[in-house]
Amino acid sequence: MSSYVQLILGLRSLAIKIVIFIVLAGLFAWFVGGSIFPGSQVVNSPAFEWQGSKWHAQVTGNGRGPSAVQWKLIRVDEKGNDSVADLSVTGIWRNLQGPLIQSGSMMFGIESEQKNITTWWSAMIDSQGRIATHQWNNQQELFTALGTSAVGATSAVTPAETPAETPAQSK
Repeated sequence: MSSYVQLILGLRSLAIKIVIFIVLAGLFAWFVGGSIFPGSQVVNSPAFEWQGSKWHAQVTGNGRGPSAVQWKLIRVDEKGNDSVADLSVTGIWRNLQGPLIQSGSMMFGIESEQKNITTWWSAMIDSQGRIATHQWNNQQELFTALGTSAVGATSAVTPAETPAETPAQSK
């Protein structure tokens, strides 16, 4: 056999081995519940009920890069339809604190980022569904406004620690 034919046969053998490796790697990743090319990961926090609807926060992280997580507040109506609560807070939500249920209203603290500038917001939804938002200068002012002392709080969706009624107490 000529060296040219041996080269072609060697390349063909290598190509077959590469294809088999990729197929087996893909099957293994599928078997263990993952992906060779990971995408966004979505986690829904435990739901709570308020004003006849179920609410939960949703956090999305990107498995492909070091970008920060994004938060959304989701309302699930009686029919099971999801809708993102439009709190008119601009930018990407990087942190969501709450809910704090007090006097028939539900309040949240939101850390938002837009063009590498972090802003702090409080958002309140009253019993009629009206939404009021306010921007604060820093995290301390936000937590003071919400009536908490959780300045060092972690990025978690948990009821705020105040004398106010929390979703777990309202049942």
